[in-house]
Amino acid sequence: MRSAVAALLALSCRVDAGGFKLRDTLELNESVTVPLTWLKPDQNGTPSRALVILQHGMMRNAEKMMSLAQSLVERNIEVLLPSIKDPQYMDPLFPEMFVDAFEKKFGSGRSQDIPSKILLAGFSAGARFLTHAANLFYQKQREIRGILLLDPVVGDLPEQQLGPRLPLPYFAILAKPSRCNANGNAFPLFESGRFEVQGFRLKSASHCDFEGRSSDAVCYMYCGSSPRQNAEAVKFFATEWLTGLIDSQSPHTDYLPGGKVFLQWQNQGLFDSIFSR
Repeated sequence: MRSAVAALLALSCRVDAGGFKLRDTLELNESVTVPLTWLKPDQNGTPSRALVILQHGMMRNAEKMMSLAQSLVERNIEVLLPSIKDPQYMDPLFPEMFVDAFEKKFGSGRSQDIPSKILLAGFSAGARFLTHAANLFYQKQREIRGILLLDPVVGDLPEQQLGPRLPLPYFAILAKPSRCNANGNAFPLFESGRFEVQGFRLKSASHCDFEGRSSDAVCYMYCGSSPRQNAEAVKFFATEWLTGLIDSQSPHTDYLPGGKVFLQWQNQGLFDSIFSR
């Protein structure tokens, strides 16, 4: 018998990456739902390798993360893009509500089958949110393969800080300080090693570069322009790191700080700080 998701595929639309896009909802309670956008590879009988939960930032939406999402679909990875409202990012109870609803809908034995391997990738406030969700998924013994923080923004309140550092691989890419990333206020956490990650900061990148080709002129007008290579670096490393974590505890060394491919990008003069264990 086909799963509910498989049945929905017949009604979904194709995307450029050779897969399908479909809509769904996550019911948090009787009055609150979170819209979900699924991108599913055109599998031809081959199971998806993993699921990436990809979270947009504040004042943005799921469609703005579509460029990275399609790059992952090309690697036979399913992508789930929740559409979260800005006030929900500020609610300390929201991560638990989200994870509980996710488990109720997609837990073991449910009709909608999802890959067992899960990776979390979040942009801006979405990155902060997913660090808290990761802790809750981890407590529920989900197979979390790794966490990618894309220019995360933290706040002053305890619930606006990054969630607890789990014994999992963490990667981070940051933009230059600007009003759109709270003047890069997550940078000291990574530079000091107080929150251990691998990755880098792009010295001239805009906050909008993490949306890549899915971003818009309004974002760049407000957050600042940037050379195209910055968005290309974000997409390249995000895709390689997430893909590499699916079947291993670490991506291939070529894509890590000090590795052959990493050095090729570093030698272009794009990075001004590197985070390495």
